[in-house]
Amino acid sequence: MLAEIKEFLDYIAIERGLSPNTGLAYAQDLEQLSQFCSLYQLNILEVSHKELRTFVAYLRKQEITSRSIARKVSTLKQFYKFLIREDKIQNDPADLLSIVQKSVRLPKHLSVDEMFRLIAAAEGNTDVEIRDRAMLEMWYGTGARVSELAQLKIANIDLEGKIVKIVGKGGKERIVPLSQDAIQWAQRYLSIRHQCILDHNLKETKIFFLSRLGKAFTRQGIWNLLKRYVKRAQISRKVWPHMIRHSFATHVLRGGADLRAVQELLGHKSIATTEIYTHLAIENLKVMQLKYHPRD
Repeated sequence: MLAEIKEFLDYIAIERGLSPNTGLAYAQDLEQLSQFCSLYQLNILEVSHKELRTFVAYLRKQEITSRSIARKVSTLKQFYKFLIREDKIQNDPADLLSIVQKSVRLPKHLSVDEMFRLIAAAEGNTDVEIRDRAMLEMWYGTGARVSELAQLKIANIDLEGKIVKIVGKGGKERIVPLSQDAIQWAQRYLSIRHQCILDHNLKETKIFFLSRLGKAFTRQGIWNLLKRYVKRAQISRKVWPHMIRHSFATHVLRGGADLRAVQELLGHKSIATTEIYTHLAIENLKVMQLKYHPRD
């Protein structure tokens, strides 16, 4: 690996605190650029703007989606800005590099009825169902990412204050209000949690939601839990974990929430990321108009 690429990856991991998955994506993008430069006998530190445009065209020929290419262009921009700051190069070849995405991929979400049925499928008749209901209520009530839900700590939940502190990407924290349903089920789970630890001879931990092994849930563990209740709720279409977050955002925006407020609740760095849900709302309006307008 080129020394400058390694320095950049160390920078985003240590100084910017980006996740290992994000770092891996950046590494793969820059590896593709390195392969391209080797193929055409170019120096990655001396490429021109025109040559980077040729690289983008090269990616298109490999039938990579516009969305993925846009992400790779973003990686290039950050990489060459880093090289400028470190005095490795004098001119930024990626400065004016851009890509127009032809289409906006709208996030899939559950309807309010489907979401309510999914949550209600965990009836709370057993200790496991009480935990699962508390998790589903907390998940939908906060719009947390799967990793954030899995790592949620007891100390970050303030049931009396009706808020939860969620630790997101890069260790960034945000405060999210809790719904009354989330509070009630969290209290029920908290009342049995310690006894469950004693009954199964497990070790106490700071993590709130515990697997049967007394540890934090894995991503796969949460997905398996979700699939179980999707089946119980008789939701026939495919549902994956991130749809819960999408459903939260879509439903609160549709209910009249301010876009900036939703940005804060979701922990989005850029408002542009949150704006995707306004596109979704517009698409829903189009469907409603076609269905109910007397002239259509």
